[in-house]
Formats: sequence, C-alpha cells, structure tokens
Amino acid sequence: MVKVAKYGGAKKKENDKKYREQLKKNKYGIIENLIYAMKHIWQGDKKVVICCFGFALSTFFLNLTDTYINKYVVDLALSGLDRKILIICAGVILGKFICIYLQGVSERYNSNVGHAKSSMHFHNMLMEKCMTTDYENNESSENSDKLNKAINGVYVANYNTPINLRGSIRHIAEFFTYSAILSGLSIWLVPIVAIPAGLCFFINRRKMNWIWNMADNWQNSERQLNYIKNAAGDVSRAKDVRLFSLENLLNKGFIRAFKERMEWYRQQDAWEFGHDTLSVVIMSLGNFAAYAYAIYMVAAGNISPGDFVLYFNSIMRLSGATSDWFNNFSGYQWISNNICYVRDYLEMEDRTNRGEGQPLPGGECEIEFKNVSYKYSGADEATIKNLSFTLRKGEKLALVGHNGAGKTTLVKLMCGLYNPTEGEILLNGVPVNEYNREEYFKLFSTVFQDISPFAATIGENVTGQTDYDKEKLFDCLKKAGIWDKVNSLEKGADTHLVRGVYIDSVDLSGGEMQKLALAKALNKNAPVLLLDEPTAALDAIAEQEMYLNYTKFAEGKSCVFISHRLASTRFCDRIILVENGQVAECGTHSELMEKGGKYAELFALQSSYYNDEKLAEEAGI
Repeated sequence: MVKVAKYGGAKKKENDKKYREQLKKNKYGIIENLIYAMKHIWQGDKKVVICCFGFALSTFFLNLTDTYINKYVVDLALSGLDRKILIICAGVILGKFICIYLQGVSERYNSNVGHAKSSMHFHNMLMEKCMTTDYENNESSENSDKLNKAINGVYVANYNTPINLRGSIRHIAEFFTYSAILSGLSIWLVPIVAIPAGLCFFINRRKMNWIWNMADNWQNSERQLNYIKNAAGDVSRAKDVRLFSLENLLNKGFIRAFKERMEWYRQQDAWEFGHDTLSVVIMSLGNFAAYAYAIYMVAAGNISPGDFVLYFNSIMRLSGATSDWFNNFSGYQWISNNICYVRDYLEMEDRTNRGEGQPLPGGECEIEFKNVSYKYSGADEATIKNLSFTLRKGEKLALVGHNGAGKTTLVKLMCGLYNPTEGEILLNGVPVNEYNREEYFKLFSTVFQDISPFAATIGENVTGQTDYDKEKLFDCLKKAGIWDKVNSLEKGADTHLVRGVYIDSVDLSGGEMQKLALAKALNKNAPVLLLDEPTAALDAIAEQEMYLNYTKFAEGKSCVFISHRLASTRFCDRIILVENGQVAECGTHSELMEKGGKYAELFALQSSYYNDEKLAEEAGI
C-alpha cells in the first residue's frame, strides 16, 4: 500500500507562502502572458484566433435565440398562431440554425486542425530550446522538471487561453444583455442573481490555489511514470527487459509511482468536491430567490406567461454567465502561471557565448586546460580536479584510466559541452567562451561511447543533411570499414535506420554502429578529432587495426583517444593516465613503461589476460 503525506493545513500554509513568493518572482503578469500566448497562437495558425471570436459570438447569439424562442413559442400558442408572432418566431429559429452552423464550424476547425497547428508551434519552440540549450541544462533534474512543467504549460497555453478568451467575450456580452432583460422586471434581480455567482469566484480561486500549490508534490511520481513508460518502449532496452525479466521490475515501479500519483489525485478530488458543493449551494440560493419572484409575478398576473419564460431563462443565463465570467478570471491566473513555466524554460540561461565571437583559428588547433575543475550539479565532489594539460597542435593524445576517472567528462569539457566550474580552457591561447558556441562546435569531430542513430537514412545519419555529396559519403564509409555492409543493403545508403519508426529500416550491430559513427566524424572533417571508446564493441585485434587506420585519418589534426585497452593507444604521441579527475602520469608509452608506475601496472595486468587467453588457445582449452 503506497502512502503519501496528507496535504494538510501546515503544508498548505507553507505552500501558500511559497506560492505568493512565486507570484512575486514571476517576470510577467497575467496580461503580458495572455498577449504572449495569443501572439504565438496567431503565429501557429491565425484561424484559431478568428475562430475564437467566431465561436464566442455565435454561442452568445445561439443562447440568446434559445431564450427568445421559448418566449415566442409560448406567446404563439396563447395567441392562436398570430401571424406577426409566427414570423418573429420563424426568424429567431432561423437565426438559431445559423448560429449552430457557425459555432460548429469554429469548434471543429479549432479541435481538429487549429489547436494541432498552434500546439506544434509551441512544441517546436520547446524542441528548439531543448536541442540548442547548453548540454549541461539537459542533464539537470531541476531542468527536467522545468521541461515537464513547460510541456504541460504548452497544453494549457495553447488550449485553455483561446477557450478562456472566447468565454470571457461571451460571458461579458451575456452579463450585460441578461442584466438588461431582467431589469425590465426588477433591477434587484441582477444583484440577487449576480452576487452569489460572484462569491463562487472566491471559492473557486481558493480551490485552484490549493491545486496549484500541491503540484510540486506529485512531480517526482509523474517524472518516474514518464521514464518507465519510455523505458518500456525503448528498443535499446528491449533485450535486457526480456532476458533479465525486467518487466516485473518496471511493472512494480510503474504501479508504485501510479498509486503515489493517484493518492494526490484523491486528495485533489476531495478538495474540489467540497468547494464545488459549496458553490452549487450558494448559487442555488440566489437563483431560487429570483425564480420565486418571477413565479409570484406571473401568478399575480403582472407579467405574461411568455415574459415569465423569458425572465426565467434569463435568470439561469445571467447566473451562469456571471459564474463563468468570474471563473475565467480565476483561470487566467492559472493560465498565466503555466505560461510562465513555458517562458521560464524557453528563457533558461545559457552560459556559453551565443553572440558574435572571436574568429575561429585556421589550421591546426592547440587546446590548453589551466587548473580546470568540474563538478556535476548536485554532486558532493568534483569529477575533474584542478587539472592542467595541453593538447598540442597535430598531437595524438591518449587518455586512459579506470571507469569513473573523469575521461569522458574531460572530453566533454574540451569540445564545449560543459563549462568548467573553476579554471579555464584556451583554444590557441584564447578562452573558449570568447568564441561563438556554434562556431566552436565546428572544430570537433567526435565519437562518444553511447551511439544512438536517428530515424533517418544511413546517408542522412552520417552527413546530417538530406542533400549530400554521395562520393564523399561513400569514401567516409569505406575508410570507416562499413562500406561493404552498407553496399550489401538493397537501398544502400538510402536505407533507413531504427525499425521502430520505419517499416523498411534495418538495425546495425554495435560494432557497425561504431563504424558508422566514425564515418560521421570523418565526413565532418574537423581539425580536432575526439574518440571516446569508439571501438568498445570490437575485439582487441579489430580495435588495434582500427586505431592504426586512425593515424591515416588524423593527419594534420589534433586528436584525443580514450580506450580501456592500453595496447591500442601505443601509437599515440603522448598518453595521460587520469585518476580521480587528475593527471596521475603523463608521457609516451615507452616513458611510462620505463617509469614503472600505475600505467605500467595496468598495462602488465591487461597483457597477462591476453597471454592467458593465448596459452589457453594453444592448449586447446
């Protein structure tokens, strides 16, 4: 049984205080956010805004015609089919059908096309930000929550803003129209009906504030549910799920997170039910008093039966319009808060230089780390600690060390994905943040440990373009050792990858994917080549051959190689042993072996494994 802390009085007071503080911190007010939302909805699809006004006016006149149809039908019945009343009644009914048609056209367009187009506009903005923001921002759990809130905020901004706006237009028109009608019977009917409906606004606002304040309580379970749903359908995890029977683990995790989420839903439902019941009671009292007066007037013969029907319906319409109008006001704050979530994510600060920077150096590059430290967000200690070294122009540098030593972090710092917590990184003597970030990325061809193909053709995966130089592509595929595989496929380089998306696609093996990633790096042909375990899926001999080929590809480039197999990096000009985020040893293979330190120990240990395998093979074991 999953139990969550009850959202009681103490917690509510604490969150009320946080909520007020949050409202003060919001950079934008309600009006600014509504203008922002409608501007982007207009950019996504202008017809959504037009249909918004069309729906509001057609619904207003539809309700008005309904109100008068009832009156004229009663008058017609009592008059014995009076011709004048018959014509008026027919005209009002025709007007009703026109309003129904216009209302249906507006609603269908927005529901089926308009909202989808404007939603894609918002989601494209989020996707663009997600792809271009500093890489570190994507790794932060805090920013993951920001993105989740922004995604939910997009739905509210795109869907609720037009609905609230068209509601406000209609309800304002209805309020003054039905107030004028009821004033013909008694001016006091307007406050008798409107004041109770207005009181419900404060009840609803209290309800919505409570719901808004408790939102942070269920973000964790929501994030877990999203992760498990994505993990269950992720083809890269499918083998482990089946072979290790992980479906039970995922199911239990899903059920636990779902039950936790449902507990918060139950508390929310209980809170809403109590407030909604109170609202109904208060509104009913006001309506009952107004109905009673109208019944008295018709019973006393002061108004006709037709007018009674008109006033009776107007009481109901005025009560609903007032209540809904005030609810719109309450809803605008909720919408505004959600739009703030969207804008907070889109305006998330990036530390890297996005403006005009120093011109990129031509020719070979030298990258220097000066007392660089890097600490991951939320970590207790730094992964890279006061590290200094230089990747010289045209040098082939190997980084070796145990898992978790900081090698991959170091490479991500070098290519600009991370910014140092302390110290600085220099490119040809200039701090890297003085270069435009997009320009700086052009200096690096990279192959990381985790290789995830895009749902595109092999050619598009390698070049990143839909229109590319096929001769250059084929040359890169040959150099990477993947040409024979690609050429054997029916569609060659036009074959799609990722079977879960395209029916006619193929999935490559781990070794083939690493070769394809190398082809991508060769195609970019940048002056700095960074290879982070690029041959982890290959055997030792194939890896050695691949690294020897790299020496040909790396002519005139500065190169960094990371490998766990020390023998594979003997061809490098220099080797750095990284341990606990620091440079433990540095030198050529011969120098480090002669030194007899940790590198020599690791090399001897790995060599013994291969020697044992060779002896076993010779013995026929």
